[in-house]
Amino acid sequence: MDKDIFYEYPGDNSFGDGILLNEFRGEFSLVAARHKDGKTLMEWVYPQKRDGSRAPQEKSLPWKIRLGTRDEAIKALRFFLAKLEGAPASNYKNQPRRENVPVGEPPPDLPYDDDPPF
Repeated sequence: MDKDIFYEYPGDNSFGDGILLNEFRGEFSLVAARHKDGKTLMEWVYPQKRDGSRAPQEKSLPWKIRLGTRDEAIKALRFFLAKLEGAPASNYKNQPRRENVPVGEPPPDLPYDDDPPF
């Protein structure tokens, strides 16, 4: 991937917060980030030590969720997309329930491609 892909949260977002799809050494991750002055900056955190002390580690790391290789990332994102598409509308905050949404196959005159565009 030549460039990282940034998604800025919609609405009143004066800080430019969003999510960055990052590739590093063949592994894809979703990273908390913000867009400021034409640059995309990752959010960094100090994770807890794994010895049970809850003390922060000495070194900061990007605040990210690893998705794996390209194929693993696509599989993980498809899993969550399927869960979101199958969730009842009442689970979404501030979203009106839409009863008139057509269900079924698309009309025969419209092309339908099951694969995502990436």
